Amino acid sequence: MFPILHLQGDPQQRGQQYGSQAASLIRHSIASYARQFAYRCGLTWQQAQAQAEGSLPWLERHVPHLLEEIQGIATGSGFRFAEILALNLRTEILSRSVPRGSHPDCAAALEHNRQNGVPQHPPDPVHEFKAIENLIDPNPASPDGGECTTLAALPQVTSTHHTYLAQTWDWIGDQRRACVLLRVRPDNHPAYLTLTEAGILAKIGLNQAGLAVALNLLRSTLDGQTEGMPVHLLLRLLLECEEWQQAVERVRSYPYTASSCVSVASAAGQAMDLRPANAASFEISPRGIGLHLPQGGILAHTNHFLDPALREDELPPHTGSSTRLERAYHLLRQSAQTGTLDAVALQKILQDRTGAPHCICRHPDPHLPIWNRTESVAAVVMDLNRQILHLAPNIPDQVEFVPIFGIF
Repeated sequence: MFPILHLQGDPQQRGQQYGSQAASLIRHSIASYARQFAYRCGLTWQQAQAQAEGSLPWLERHVPHLLEEIQGIATGSGFRFAEILALNLRTEILSRSVPRGSHPDCAAALEHNRQNGVPQHPPDPVHEFKAIENLIDPNPASPDGGECTTLAALPQVTSTHHTYLAQTWDWIGDQRRACVLLRVRPDNHPAYLTLTEAGILAKIGLNQAGLAVALNLLRSTLDGQTEGMPVHLLLRLLLECEEWQQAVERVRSYPYTASSCVSVASAAGQAMDLRPANAASFEISPRGIGLHLPQGGILAHTNHFLDPALREDELPPHTGSSTRLERAYHLLRQSAQTGTLDAVALQKILQDRTGAPHCICRHPDPHLPIWNRTESVAAVVMDLNRQILHLAPNIPDQVEFVPIFGIF
């Protein structure tokens, strides 16, 4: 199970609490992203920090309170402000990465990091995944980068009449060791619970107002060329919202540097209230924002643009993205039609291996180097009415989901 950190007070206080409790895990995140930036972008850790600091004038104008919290994390953990900022802007830095393989400058960047004392992971452990090799469907000739599958179900189709938002988080499996849950009580915003990577302010989560957020990666040829809101800071800003309309307006009020899909759902009323709930997937890119709405009370999104205008700039999506989207909608409709769509049904969908390796629940491919070995790091099903986050803290078909109560 991932550590649960309890944070409260003003931004500086919360940041210091976070940094002091998670210093060793933040070190792991730095080692992970220094390696990622080198392999994928040819950047040294020093260059990545400089790139992140280039966003400071824009961020100071729009989110000074989040910079205060990032400074608090740095103070509490003993790492530099620029290092924590680079972690929070990791999606924007990686948006300029090579589409396949490693960057030509990766060896020089890795050696520079080593010589300058940047935290390092141990060498690739050859037998790390030996125990589940028999469950893997390797296809080394056509690696699939995977990435996340998001699901939402509204009260009119769920057996409980609750609103749910769920997803697999697919990424480099080694980063699982840096996962944390933050249970946060800010001074002037709703309390929230988020699953994130150590040092990063927020990722997947829900708040006291019954609003939840999820994230999928998208890629555009325009990524990394303009200033805008970093997606992990946007997720944090959305968890501060008290109502659906406020969240919608917040998404629409910023330009964006890198493409992503942010799904937002909100419970309408108390449990057993049949009034419609709100849910949408916002496809954000430097070109603009696309909107994907529920179909018959269900919603799914993977890793390709659905908005026709935004699709014009899209980099070729991962092989399995369309396959996973079709499978997710099929399973959601099946559960809705049989009257069994609830938290347990959503957990089973996130465990689905049909069509492997291009499937919802992704296992690591041992033929790939560890820095490029994508898998379902964790999975989350959020019940917005009961304010429960059901968490699978590993590949979801290998572990049980654990209910974590918001206790707001």
